[in-house]
Amino acid sequence: MSKVKWLYLLLILFSTFSFSASKLEVGGGIFMADIPHYLGSDQSEQYALPVPYIRYQSDDLDIDRNSFTGYLWQHGNLHLDISAGVSIAIDSKDNTAREGLDDLDWGFELGPSLNYYLIGTPQTKRHLYFGLFTRKAMATDFGSITNVGWHYGPSVYFESPLLITNDYELSTSIRANANFADDRYLNYYYGISLLDSSAERAEFNNRSGYSGSDLSIGINLDTKKYWLGGFVKYDYLANTKQQQSPLVKQNSNVSLGFGVAWKFYTREGR
Repeated sequence: MSKVKWLYLLLILFSTFSFSASKLEVGGGIFMADIPHYLGSDQSEQYALPVPYIRYQSDDLDIDRNSFTGYLWQHGNLHLDISAGVSIAIDSKDNTAREGLDDLDWGFELGPSLNYYLIGTPQTKRHLYFGLFTRKAMATDFGSITNVGWHYGPSVYFESPLLITNDYELSTSIRANANFADDRYLNYYYGISLLDSSAERAEFNNRSGYSGSDLSIGINLDTKKYWLGGFVKYDYLANTKQQQSPLVKQNSNVSLGFGVAWKFYTREGR
């Protein structure tokens, strides 16, 4: 298993989690997950592997749960952040629906998110915000880079501690997104050219628009020496622009993950 795939799996694991104290934590652990090859696929990949645990927080930067989030500007309850995302690489020979098509390279997304906080701030343990995000997507096999287009939409995020003691903190988070994308983005994942079409797989060209919604729930137990956490994410593709693509085999996907990590270095911020 490549180091890059280890990093991707770690980012997925923490994509539904958030913490609030400013500090650096380094450790290692094991991660187990069941993740679909791509949204709409009827095939998934199961993982159980060791992963690094890295957590860095400051007033300006949060590294881990979405690759990184940078806090750029704030006025009252309105915050402008930078957020990022990653999508997994898939060899088409490993997916029945994509057999004969180009492989899906590693996808990276980066862009601003304008968030209005109804409760708390990015640094408080309990917060709720409504946001609008726009991300530029690129794909790479680490030999070349492809322009994948744009991914954007509204989101709602809530995080709150459930129980705090002197020894540990138990918290949960909930995120909901309504996703939109341009035709370049949707055609990268779901388009079928005339040359790639067949009797079983008709030509398909996507148009820009609504590309699905998702809901994720995470829970984590954080102590000075250990971290345990899990997440479940549900994606729904009914009534989307790509729904009629022959590559969409089902209208929903569920991703699951669980991890445990030992922290061997912690530095508290000042």
